Amino acid sequence: MDSELTLLTQRLSQAVGDYRVSAVSTVVELAHPVDVVDAGLPIARLELVFRSPHVSGVAVRDPSDESRIGLVTRGRFTSAMNGRLGFGRAVLARRATTEVTDWHPMVVAPDAPVSEVAVRAMERHDERRYDDVLVAADVWQVATTADLVRSLSTQLAVRSLHDPLTGLANRSMLGHALARRCTQAWGTPARVALVLIDVRDFGGVNALHGERVGDVVLAAVGARLRASAPTGADLGRTGGDEFALAATLPGAADDRHASALVGGLRDGIVQALAEPAAGVPVDAWPAVHAVSVVSDAGLASAPMLLQDAHARLREVKVAAARGGGGPDWLDGLGDARAILEGRVTA
Repeated sequence: MDSELTLLTQRLSQAVGDYRVSAVSTVVELAHPVDVVDAGLPIARLELVFRSPHVSGVAVRDPSDESRIGLVTRGRFTSAMNGRLGFGRAVLARRATTEVTDWHPMVVAPDAPVSEVAVRAMERHDERRYDDVLVAADVWQVATTADLVRSLSTQLAVRSLHDPLTGLANRSMLGHALARRCTQAWGTPARVALVLIDVRDFGGVNALHGERVGDVVLAAVGARLRASAPTGADLGRTGGDEFALAATLPGAADDRHASALVGGLRDGIVQALAEPAAGVPVDAWPAVHAVSVVSDAGLASAPMLLQDAHARLREVKVAAARGGGGPDWLDGLGDARAILEGRVTA
């Protein structure tokens, strides 16, 4: 699974850059301005416009009807100029642009969702399926079908790797990120830290307040974690009521120092989640269990970190169910966040 995720993220990065931010939501974010010509423009002059390899199409305005807009794509223009017997240019040279214009192009509003526009574009007849889509903004723009489909594919890929409720990485993606950190830390002084956060009695929240409030609570927990996490950390929702944070310590003096740093990070997360979020009923805001583990210097293993963290979390839950105390919190050092963010060297 890790190799499949690695290949997927590499391909997405090569195709569209940072796959986490490249999946735009509205069509205007993909569109670019298009040249607009009058319907009466001689085709011989229109041919000069298409000499630029960067022009995929032009919009056509009807001076007698301002609400009427047409489109001449490069493919349509080339086909018309070639003609059936190769005499298209000779026949059309002195005629007007209106004769090669598609007066029924697909026109969309600038705030139309990319997903909707891409589906509509691909539903067109074969000869028009790959035509540009006109965007009726303050200045006429076009979006290519290729860009629409690529953006839609990126959206689907991002959604498959992230939790839709919180926007955090899902279990597979968090596991991939943790494995990547372990690989990068191998043979160096760096250590990899993992913090697991379990929302206590989340079933009780759903039972008392309903699943809608439960979803609000989880989304608020995710937002609070994102705001309190150190820069560069990976966050994920790894289960229904379980969250995880992975981070790299560039250096620590010894094992005790590393444990204290990660303990400080864990305590900071617990403190960040102590106060109810705005809009959430006070009695619906849950307490959490939180445990942390840290690898040896240069010997990080994602499976072992996950196994140790879940074992500790299970022990904490059992102790709490029996009425015992929580884990033995280590006193976090004040420079924990700074070291995790790489601003201070140990």
